[in-house]
Parts: sequence; structure tokens; C-alpha cells
Amino acid sequence: MEFWDIYDENKQPTGRTMKRNDWHMKPDEFHLTVLGVIARPDGTFLITKRVMTKAWAPGWWEVSGGAAQAGESSWEA
Repeated sequence: MEFWDIYDENKQPTGRTMKRNDWHMKPDEFHLTVLGVIARPDGTFLITKRVMTKAWAPGWWEVSGGAAQAGESSWEA
């Protein structure tokens, strides 16, 4: 089971965690996500297309990324 740390608006850990996709955060709480942007010398970027079976935004184009697991820093994620 995957857990995420919950942060305040200043990216300070609150000491609370949540299960992945459990979405019981308060309006002033956040979880850490990261994106990996790959730029090519010709000025193009690597993007991916979400599979059609995703519950949110199926088939949309996106920059690859994801949530940091509990205890991970931005760099580690």
C-alpha cells in the first residue's frame, strides 16, 4: 500500500499521511508531486498520452510524473 505525506502551504510536513488516492485532505493541505520534463536540442519535448482506461483524463497528453511516497523528498521522487 502506498502512502503520501501531507504538507502545509509552505511545503512543511504536517506529520500526517494519507493512502494513495484516499483524498481526505483539508483545503489547506497538499501532497507532493513531481514532473519530469525532457527537452530535446531541437526544442521539442517528450510527452506521454494517458491510457483510455484511466479514471481521470483518459487519452489526454501529459508530462510524465507522479506523487512522492511518504518520506521521499522532491529529488528522491
